[in-house]
Amino acid sequence: MSEVRSVSVILVDDDPDEHFLFRADLEDAGIDFTFNGFTRPEDALKHLDGLGGGPVLVLCDLSLAGSDAIRFIADTQSRLGGGAIGVYSGARNPEMEEKCRAAGASFYIVKPVSRQKLVDALAKTGTIRLADMAEGRVSPVLNCVQLRLAASDSLGLARQAACHGVFLAPARIDLVAIGEI
Repeated sequence: MSEVRSVSVILVDDDPDEHFLFRADLEDAGIDFTFNGFTRPEDALKHLDGLGGGPVLVLCDLSLAGSDAIRFIADTQSRLGGGAIGVYSGARNPEMEEKCRAAGASFYIVKPVSRQKLVDALAKTGTIRLADMAEGRVSPVLNCVQLRLAASDSLGLARQAACHGVFLAPARIDLVAIGEI
């Protein structure tokens, strides 16, 4: 049975109204999540630093007033805890989309953000998926692989679970050591 690690959602948008609309749209679409919204990228970075490496999904508005979204994306990479960062914008802009990806963004969504757009975008990350919860609701979680290591008692190996952000879908791998190592 695989471990499920919930992923919190952080929104960085200079318009506080977008925080409300984003949260309401996704909650109405049946997505449950822990949410933190920031109007300034530097506040979001401080918050990420305080999380202690927990997995996050960061969504950043491409047109942050007075800030550089590309720089924010690059600065966020080491703080994702196995999660991902994506960009959303009011318009498709292939040149900016490429710059965002080069800085480390996993996806680019054109507003409005919907459940299907988020599902499609998360599939591109390879690290986060929407897990089925109760009554048709979903929640962002890390893709996990469970490793079961079995060996002789003298080796003292126990069952271990690990989450890895390199798999495109949840998987289960059983490794069995035979004999002494």
